[in-house]
Amino acid sequence: MDIHLWDTYNSEKISVDISKELKDKISLLIPNKQEFARKIKITPARLYDYFVYQKTPIPLNILMKILKLLKISQHRIEHRIIMYKQLYVPCYNSVENPKLPLEITPYFTSIVANLYFDGSVPKDGKGTYYNQKNEEIMNNFVKRLEKVFGNVQHTINEDHRGVLTCRVPRIIGEICKSVYNVDSFGTFDSKISDKIFSLPLEHKIAFVLTAIIDEGSITHDGRTFFGVSNKILCDGVKLLCKQIGLETTEVKQKLNSNHYYFYIKSKEKLMELINLFNKKYPFISLNYKEKRLRYYFEIKKYPGLRTKKGADERRDKIISSLKEGSKSGNQLTEELLIPPRVVRRHLKYLINANKISRIKISNQFIFSLK
Repeated sequence: MDIHLWDTYNSEKISVDISKELKDKISLLIPNKQEFARKIKITPARLYDYFVYQKTPIPLNILMKILKLLKISQHRIEHRIIMYKQLYVPCYNSVENPKLPLEITPYFTSIVANLYFDGSVPKDGKGTYYNQKNEEIMNNFVKRLEKVFGNVQHTINEDHRGVLTCRVPRIIGEICKSVYNVDSFGTFDSKISDKIFSLPLEHKIAFVLTAIIDEGSITHDGRTFFGVSNKILCDGVKLLCKQIGLETTEVKQKLNSNHYYFYIKSKEKLMELINLFNKKYPFISLNYKEKRLRYYFEIKKYPGLRTKKGADERRDKIISSLKEGSKSGNQLTEELLIPPRVVRRHLKYLINANKISRIKISNQFIFSLK
């Protein structure tokens, strides 16, 4: 489905630049510019700025009036729009070489999900932004912007916590809100719009996978959960999971907290959806979270060794691995394809047997041979 720029958002708040060829054509079609300016209720000087001196972007609603009076089809000129932006903001806050009309794709829906969970369109009128710690996930966000909108002017900065913030023109967020009928992207007052629930299946999958990218977690034993500080939003994601065939637990509230969460039980189905999107929509990637889920399925190939001989074999593997250098429990899980809980049990045994030691670095334990 395609949508035209003038149908996306309030045309009175958008300004555009069009090709020189089209400006020259319009200028030639307006012999009496003073009289024509009065018809569209602007000053002749402004009309000269637009089409003779060609120095000023044109408000989209004014351009539409001009095209109507000159009997030029607006659909025929859309591909000649070479830039658009929010009215009255500098040109560096713009979309250049735009893709028009806009195509409503799963990539577009994924961008909207990003704004719901780790982004915003602030009510104070400032630019749209998206936060993300992982550099590759942030790069995929920018690539999706380019796929959907064109050359979106943006900046990426890192704060003292190592969180990356991508700031894009506000008009991107306003278009997302308008096209998807979103009331707010605020943390506590947002809810998934009815428009998103009515989209085709691939769009719903894109939304759920992006929700997991931003606010989900996948452990090394395959447990996948989603959680946010907004019960209505959490309920909405759970409903979308159901619509795409993912079985979940009930939404629960974390003790003494306003955090709401649920677990995704359908690990095989989730992996199937991830594999599907890896081929069709590579810029919607769960990155390291997907890697953890894949480890879970690799570990499943090796049945639990509950005999003393099996336990000794696994402990020998752990000791052999630690001879190469100190490692965390998660590193041992990934390398040896042993479930995390089993690794922890063997590590505790080896510590008690005085064969290995551990120290805490940051938020994880590192194990070494004695």
